[in-house]
Amino acid sequence: MANIKNVVKVMNFHSLLRVDKAKRKADNYKALEEEILSFMNKVLNNKNLNLDKRLITSKPDGKIVNFYIGNDLGFCGNFNSSVKHVAEEDKGVIKIVVGEKIFMNKDDVALNIAKEDFYNDFKKVEDIIKPLLINRRIKEINAIFNRYYNVNNIKLEKKKLFPLEFDDSKNTEDFVIETDASSMFEDLLLLYIECELQIIESNSWAAENIMRQNLTSESLKKIDEIEEEKQKQVRKEKKYQAFKKQMANYRKGI
Repeated sequence: MANIKNVVKVMNFHSLLRVDKAKRKADNYKALEEEILSFMNKVLNNKNLNLDKRLITSKPDGKIVNFYIGNDLGFCGNFNSSVKHVAEEDKGVIKIVVGEKIFMNKDDVALNIAKEDFYNDFKKVEDIIKPLLINRRIKEINAIFNRYYNVNNIKLEKKKLFPLEFDDSKNTEDFVIETDASSMFEDLLLLYIECELQIIESNSWAAENIMRQNLTSESLKKIDEIEEEKQKQVRKEKKYQAFKKQMANYRKGI
């Protein structure tokens, strides 16, 4: 029991550390995302470039791409089952499943990717969505994930990543660039989507570890209760044995 308790304590401690790490990662990507959006707005509304704004608009009869963000590990309650249930219910969409615990062997799953690979190799995702974006074949891109608000509030949510809307009034200058503006904007759009997904994944990671921390805390409480009950039984047995000894000594003295 002591070994199990030590393992659970380590899991509990590391879960809390990962929540803080996830928050820092999300903040870093959020700052980058804001810079990308600002530059995209300037490029899109630059009169000298005259870009086709259909780049960021939805095609009504286009494809829907959904990301389902789970995880690679267990011991976090219904974290994965709730996301997987939505993935199984959704029909007529292109599915990208993130997290080994929710991998699905179905025809409409374009990609099963481990959480670790999602961190390090976004190209697998890009190879799926880039041709659809460039050829204006996307109706919308969504992410389904467990959103962390605080330690007591985690909700399953669906966030739309595409199409985008920009404010024409924010553009203050026109400039000239020596490159293909459309190609550059497509790359910026992909970078923006990657940042959004990394923010969502970080938020999901925080939610995952809060759930794991709650479960490990509950497990530690149960272990303590079991140990306390065992100690009670030991003390009870000691008292009983002491009583038997006293009675035996008493009988000898009669």
